[in-house]
Amino acid sequence: MKYKFETNKRDYSDFSSGRVLYYAANTTAFPVRLASEVIQRSFDILEKKGAHGPFKIYDPCCGGGFLLTTIGFLYHDLISELIATDYDDKVLEIAKKNLSLLSKKGLDRRKEEIKGYIKAFGKESHMQALKSVDYLETLIKKEAIKIVCMQRDIADLSDFPIKGVNIIITDIPYGIIVDWRGGRKDPIQNLFENSYNALDKKRSVLVIIADKKSKLKHKSFERTQYFKLGKRQIAFFEPLY
Repeated sequence: MKYKFETNKRDYSDFSSGRVLYYAANTTAFPVRLASEVIQRSFDILEKKGAHGPFKIYDPCCGGGFLLTTIGFLYHDLISELIATDYDDKVLEIAKKNLSLLSKKGLDRRKEEIKGYIKAFGKESHMQALKSVDYLETLIKKEAIKIVCMQRDIADLSDFPIKGVNIIITDIPYGIIVDWRGGRKDPIQNLFENSYNALDKKRSVLVIIADKKSKLKHKSFERTQYFKLGKRQIAFFEPLY
């Protein structure tokens, strides 16, 4: 894979899971550089369609909300709404806490928690975390991002009230740490079906990150970009209408 936007490596330690962002057990943290590259490619696709934001973004397999939260910090002014859903109620609680950090109130609350850790333990890692809070606060813009976080099995074809989404981006379950739940026969095809119903058909893009074995194809979508990085495949789809 050749990076188109994130051409230079940067230090993303301020976004490390467990530093300021909350760690969610049994979930995976998504590489920040890759997240930035993928979302910038998505913005570029939409801009060529005449859509310049702010955008409504949805992750239907959000886990602890790490992917959406990092995108929210990096591109705060290009986002109007972030929607996070997951099958697991417990992990959603972490997602809610992480997404709350995209507001000054949420970051202030996290800062007080970290100050408490410094007082109790005096660790250097907590001192560094406090500096990271200050940096992340500079990324928050004046206009607040609307946050929606709720339980949903994206492989369930029951009707769901999420509509008019510009970008769906998700790192679907695979591997040993995280797997599909709910017992659906063909969860990836159901993911495509539900995503189609949620998207703004004229100005939208679906991005699926998966392991290389997963078959990413659906009759209602055209694949417009594709690349591989390590054990991942990243595919961009636009809805047919």
